[in-house]
Amino acid sequence: MDLSNAMDTGLGPLAAEDYMTQAGKAETAITDLRQHSNVPRSEISAALFVPPKHLSSAQRAELIKRLEQAKVRDDEIWRNHLGGWDPILTEDCTVQGMRVERVVNKLETDSPVSWSEITDAMWVPDENAW
Repeated sequence: MDLSNAMDTGLGPLAAEDYMTQAGKAETAITDLRQHSNVPRSEISAALFVPPKHLSSAQRAELIKRLEQAKVRDDEIWRNHLGGWDPILTEDCTVQGMRVERVVNKLETDSPVSWSEITDAMWVPDENAW
């Protein structure tokens, strides 16, 4: 399905790139499943995801809401570590906040945005990993 969608010239280059990336994830998961019995559920879930061809206004609003929630968590972690013991975590939160703002702006203005940009912006630095 991903490869078929990647060949749809009406979707544009960002969508083609997203579908090719997803096809690669699916191929990797298939190979891993053939070679190993213990494949992380997160890898399988990521491989099974097929980006929608188009976003409805409701889907766009839901994505914006989720991105803003991620930014709230980024900001909270940033405040908790501001001037603190982990400047890398603080910087990660700053970068993530900028990513969220950029993606939300694209979604609000109906500009092209890739799923990889959206998923990158959804990521929240893990303060417990440091």
